Amino acid sequence: MYFPVFEFPSVDAPYSPASDFGRDGYIARVVGTRAAIRITNALARIQPTAVLLLGLTETEKSYVRAHLPGGKLIEIDTIEDIARRLPFGQSESHAVACRSSQIVEGLLPAKFKRKHLLVDEGAPMLEATCLHGGEGIIVIENGGNLHEIAAINYAFSINADVVLVPPINRQDIRELPRQLYAWSNDHSDRIVDELQRMVTKRIKGINFHQYSFATFFTVGLPYGFIVKNLIPCTHVLKDVDCGVFIANNIADENAPLTFGSALLFSPDQFVSDETDDVSKLLDKSNYVVKLLLGRDATVKQLDNYGGVFPFDVMHICAHGGETDGYYVTREFVDRQGDHHKLEYYEIVGFSPSVGDMVKVTIKFIFALFDGFPWMSKPLKSYPKYVFEDMLKALKSGIDDGVGVKRVRVDQPIATSCHIKCHDSIHQGHFDSLAGFGNPIVFNNTCSSSHEMAGTLIDAGARCYIGTLWSVGNTTATQAAKVFYQSAARQGSVLTAFFEMNKSIVQKKYQNVYILWGLHLASFRKPAEKSDVGIFEALLRTYFMWLNKIATAPDPEVKRNIIPILRFLSNEIVRGFPRDLLDKIENFDPKAIEDLERSLPPPPEDQSSGDVNEMEFISEERRAGDESQ
Repeated sequence: MYFPVFEFPSVDAPYSPASDFGRDGYIARVVGTRAAIRITNALARIQPTAVLLLGLTETEKSYVRAHLPGGKLIEIDTIEDIARRLPFGQSESHAVACRSSQIVEGLLPAKFKRKHLLVDEGAPMLEATCLHGGEGIIVIENGGNLHEIAAINYAFSINADVVLVPPINRQDIRELPRQLYAWSNDHSDRIVDELQRMVTKRIKGINFHQYSFATFFTVGLPYGFIVKNLIPCTHVLKDVDCGVFIANNIADENAPLTFGSALLFSPDQFVSDETDDVSKLLDKSNYVVKLLLGRDATVKQLDNYGGVFPFDVMHICAHGGETDGYYVTREFVDRQGDHHKLEYYEIVGFSPSVGDMVKVTIKFIFALFDGFPWMSKPLKSYPKYVFEDMLKALKSGIDDGVGVKRVRVDQPIATSCHIKCHDSIHQGHFDSLAGFGNPIVFNNTCSSSHEMAGTLIDAGARCYIGTLWSVGNTTATQAAKVFYQSAARQGSVLTAFFEMNKSIVQKKYQNVYILWGLHLASFRKPAEKSDVGIFEALLRTYFMWLNKIATAPDPEVKRNIIPILRFLSNEIVRGFPRDLLDKIENFDPKAIEDLERSLPPPPEDQSSGDVNEMEFISEERRAGDESQ
């Protein structure tokens, strides 16, 4: 039995149905709303009889209450509430005692021995392992937070052995993509020595040969690469909510949301690649394959089909990895008249939108604020309004460029990422994938494991396969064929991934691939080829957004829904016969134009012909510290 736990981010502004960019608390409302929606979506699949709210502030609870039925909520605010509100109470007669600094270590024996956990500062120090002859081994970087609780609960549910290892600061592996890229060119021992040291000191003493699989919960260390994938290895990214990720994966295995379709994206940038072979393999496995190739492989198409179209598998064949951009210095004055200087990297992408409109996607990677590293300790003493005013300055600065110094950076920028499309670059930002699905994503581009893994898993991918450095075209082509052949034959993503890695004979590319996901993920072949699942999912998504536009109080939200409805409507009309559409009650594609005309015009700063989308990330990506 897996007991799901979800982490709600710390926010200091209460829930509001309107985001209101210019109003204080905007970032908190975006972060809180997104977390509440994703947790609610996971709970909708689990269907629990009760939901415990543990230690949330009243402000944080406002987001949960806005999205969850009140009758299911049990609020626990103090230790005393446990015995008073929960039927099983608290027992000290059969308990594992641990110090407050060892809660995670204490949970291990308590969970596996089915005992209560008692905090006792006089308790002896506990081991960081739980070895009992499990089929698999779960290695968890122990940062002492809720991600570890979710990981231990998962290990218990599959009866796996567990080893807790020291945590790692993501900043310490920030340069990993370029280090691996350099190493792949000269295989210099000194380049990879530090990575080898970081991994081996954490897994020293583990006999991997005695296990059928290994799963590593990590902020980004490629354990499988260092152990040369000697057994099937998979990784779980701790930068996203592990609780949501695990719950969705388990739910998907027990009650899968399948559509019988696959999405294949390739701007045809190579003399030869795997697109034709992969398309045939998926077609032979009864998938309806949607091809976005050549001139159809645009940023807009990847946005629409990747985010809204229903699919079970997405395969990407393109150039990728970190990209170039600008180093920007921006000065602004806050509401109290104090001057500040923000320094950041800026990654910009363009794509045609509607008519003469151009969508401009800008990603900010913050570096320094008033000379201090972003998210460093000195910045915690700043009043919150300073950063609200900073965001307003960024928004206005995009339009007029006042007070901005921008220097071109003609080399890959750390923590940037992209997928090369026919017309520009896509930076991997999706609010969701496959409409409301949890697909498998194979991003067969260069250096695609790092930032791109986090963005696509956060958007809903249940499995993500990427590369740790640049991969040769011949190797990439053959590897993809081996993966899909094995997946279709055996039905296991991990087994197919293991066989794919072992099939690579060229030493330069051995163990170049990494799998982010759970070991239990299955590759499901549709029983028969049919577009019924696609049709039903498109309709369901269409009416879901139609209801949203009718109930959303925020005009900006309504305007953002119009393009989604237009895309869904076009897909339904183009893909299915008229006599079938005539039978669908309340389906009227022409109504979208009437809806659009009924909306108030956008504010003046958004009516210039450019549609701006901003993504803010820090140099150290942490749950709750990022927003789009």
